[in-house]
Amino acid sequence: MIGKLTPAVLDAQYANSFGRIAGYLPKDRRAVDAWLADLAGQAQDRKEELSPAVAALKQLIATDKAIEPLVSGMLGQLPRQLQPVRGIDHLLVCVDQVITTAPEFKANPDERILFPLSALFAPFTMTQVSAGLFRLPAFNTALQNVLKAWCAFLDSPQSRNVLTEASNGWLSAKASEQNKLDEYEIPDRTAEHWGFASFNDYFHRRFKAGARPVAADPRAVVASVEGTVVRIEHNVGAGQGLPLKGQSFALADVLNHGPYTEQFTGGHVIHTVLSATGYHRWHAPVDGVVRRVETVPCQVFSVAETTGVLPTAQQPSPSAEAAASTRGLIYIESTTPDIGMVCVVPIGNSEMSSVTITVREGQYVSKGDELGYFSYGGSTHALVFQRGNNPLFDAAGRGKLDEGKVAALNTPVAWGS
Repeated sequence: MIGKLTPAVLDAQYANSFGRIAGYLPKDRRAVDAWLADLAGQAQDRKEELSPAVAALKQLIATDKAIEPLVSGMLGQLPRQLQPVRGIDHLLVCVDQVITTAPEFKANPDERILFPLSALFAPFTMTQVSAGLFRLPAFNTALQNVLKAWCAFLDSPQSRNVLTEASNGWLSAKASEQNKLDEYEIPDRTAEHWGFASFNDYFHRRFKAGARPVAADPRAVVASVEGTVVRIEHNVGAGQGLPLKGQSFALADVLNHGPYTEQFTGGHVIHTVLSATGYHRWHAPVDGVVRRVETVPCQVFSVAETTGVLPTAQQPSPSAEAAASTRGLIYIESTTPDIGMVCVVPIGNSEMSSVTITVREGQYVSKGDELGYFSYGGSTHALVFQRGNNPLFDAAGRGKLDEGKVAALNTPVAWGS
């Protein structure tokens, strides 16, 4: 991976990490250090038994002759001043502490740790042995089960303890202002927890009807998510690397080498990152028929093979064999001939990788109809257009989609080429 780990090296890696760039982790790594120290202290004092998923991970580490040396080596290669975790058992208790709690609201964005497991694992993934460890199928499966257990907790009523109007609650005046809760459907503001059934119920809340009007022109293609456009690619070849989630993956790999891959080779891709605390549902960008639906489960907390003396998240090798994050593939054949086929690609991140698709093959959808949602942690999205399409987006030139701009859901989008 990299040479000797020092605070300077760690700072350089952290500055280019996806979590920091996307706003899921603080800008200053020292805030993460403070959080890790607090988490490690809580774990030292914790008396509860490990949850079943973490206990199973512990058993795997203890019994698998290939895994235990890698975990021990990973811990041993990290200088003590860079990580307050002391040993395998302590690490597992830290993991258990995370997956049995819900994230608190922090009014100061510089104090927000919205990727707690990523924050915990980040220093470890920079060690030389981590790449091999996180790509071992048995270890990765065990981590996926840990994440599923956390998702189940966040789906449970027990996770509502952070849905309060206290200063650290997601229903506080400051949280309501920052997250524009007035734009969303609230089950019952007079009820406890405002009527939300769980933290995830709050996380994938819906906009109020009419909050994001849909363009009436049948030729208009609209934004299918709300987020920041980070990249627009044209004439994308099947083997061309697309930087998704801080790693580079060929278009054919993103589409899982499915039956429509050839049609999209030479087309266009719009990559959008969703706000950490914003809207996490996705919608149909065109009127049409859903021709194929697929969920591609992949590795979690894996890192790309990189090149250079000091590789960063933005210098991945195009030939990397690391799997992309779990993603959905929803192919919609537009009823407007000039638009053709569009593929909506919601991409889960390493923290949760939870992608829930709510449409089925053969279903007709209208622009703006819901296609699915992320549970806690989902954060990025790609919209892929087949080659040779010629959609008319906006005759007046409005709605042009630029990199670095926020794309509101259902806004007409276009690009210059």
